[in-house]
Amino acid sequence: MPETPTSRHVLNRQRAARRHSRLVDAALSRACTYAHPAGRIVRIETHISVVFLAGRYAYKIMKPVDFGFVNFVRLDARRRCCEAEIRLNAPFAGSIYRDTSELLIDGRRCRLRRGGRGNASVIDYAVRMRRFDQRLLFSNLLAHGELGTADIDAAAVSLAASHRHARRAGRGPTAPAARLGSAALLREQVLAALAPLEADPSTAHAVESAALRATCESELARLAPHLDARRANGFVRACHGDLHLDNIVRDGRRALMFDCIEFSDALRWIDVTCDLAFLLMDLRARGHAAYAHRLLNRYLDATGEFTGLAALRLYIVYRALVRALVAMLKAHSPARSDAQASAGTASRYLALAASEARAMREPAPWLLLCHGFSGSGKSAASRALAELSGAIRVSSDLERKRLEPFAPPSLDALPASAYTQAALDAHYERLVADVRDVLNAGYTALVDATFLKAAHRARFAALARELNRPMLILNFHAPQARLAERVDAREHGPRDASDAGADVLAAQFAQADPLDARERQRTVDLDTDVEIEAFSRERWWAPLFERMRGEDGEI
Repeated sequence: MPETPTSRHVLNRQRAARRHSRLVDAALSRACTYAHPAGRIVRIETHISVVFLAGRYAYKIMKPVDFGFVNFVRLDARRRCCEAEIRLNAPFAGSIYRDTSELLIDGRRCRLRRGGRGNASVIDYAVRMRRFDQRLLFSNLLAHGELGTADIDAAAVSLAASHRHARRAGRGPTAPAARLGSAALLREQVLAALAPLEADPSTAHAVESAALRATCESELARLAPHLDARRANGFVRACHGDLHLDNIVRDGRRALMFDCIEFSDALRWIDVTCDLAFLLMDLRARGHAAYAHRLLNRYLDATGEFTGLAALRLYIVYRALVRALVAMLKAHSPARSDAQASAGTASRYLALAASEARAMREPAPWLLLCHGFSGSGKSAASRALAELSGAIRVSSDLERKRLEPFAPPSLDALPASAYTQAALDAHYERLVADVRDVLNAGYTALVDATFLKAAHRARFAALARELNRPMLILNFHAPQARLAERVDAREHGPRDASDAGADVLAAQFAQADPLDARERQRTVDLDTDVEIEAFSRERWWAPLFERMRGEDGEI
């Protein structure tokens, strides 16, 4: 086929881009380019950028590529991207991002310089970052068995805080409006990720056998009003957009999130639940479902954001499809030596998407009510159960002290007026609304409250009948002396969400309504006079799990 002017232009541009990349690579691989001791320089490459680790700093450059969704061919586009990366990562990454550095050419020598924008000898721009220990990346910590629950909790708190303070779509002079975060745009994004996977022989069978297109289209249509209502209510915000385990690093007791999406408003201005879904998906795809369950519940503890659960499974499928697509493209790249591993990664993400799609089609949620006096271990036990099972825990103590939506709960003691019978009845009604959101989203709801009043138990039993969900009462009990000991320790220990002291415990004993015969039929007794570590073992929960497996679902 003869070469056309257009194809000649494209080829010339590609050759020029390759020459430029070789020049920049060579320059940043030499210690003399840097204005500080560089030591051994380490090069890390992605499909759109290259990072050079040199001494105390890391320098990230954008490749002169055009993938459609991102175009860095022009020098000014790469400069704008570097500047945007520093600005947009600030809410997530703390002090990691420093400034934009210029790569200058002076004769045959290249050097990095800060400031002085506009010099004609500038050939590229780099984001200068504080270098951190690569071993502290969450992905590396997880791979070596060193990622702990404290890291997961830190990530949940950090992400919740960044979402809480993020700009909202349509608010402020620089916030975008129009279609960003809309149901229509999400539909385009999901189907755009799905189409190449359907067309590729290596992934088409997995996509078809899991009925992913039919499930996605059905859920996108069903959830469209919910998605647009979420946007109208301010939940589409300036998010991270690329929140997987390679982009989070342990920093002391904090979790810093870096390398957010800076080149696409459509991928960054999203529902906060879609941002959270990426990290949940990545933890599960790497075989750590318990950490994903913990992250989700800690995020909900910090935000009370139960309404977002309705679309969470759809978002997880979407994120898994995107990662499967990236892995598939890597597997087909002739320049890569890890093609087989990339193909396996694509299969793993597709398996997760298929599992989540089945859960969307066939949800099987339960309503589990915690019951017991203060000090009976309900809160510690229910946290452990949520982590083991994937249930969504709704804490009465936390929600009572959440003064406004999306705000963290206060730990200050509430006045006595918050515990009158009328106030308690109103509080339990608010819990009903939260639990309804959880059950309607297809998740098991685990309600951490005392449920010492028959009327409150009856209200939740009515909700279970209304939604046709099976319900069990988890009766947590321990000797009275043990309850008193725990309540006293809590009063004199670190502040937490519970206001229950010795006087409250005494009042509970005097005023509690015992479980009646019908309630006892749907009760699982759990003796909590054990060490707290027992709650994290599946065998301690065996009576509950056996009951759930054997239930016929009648309420």
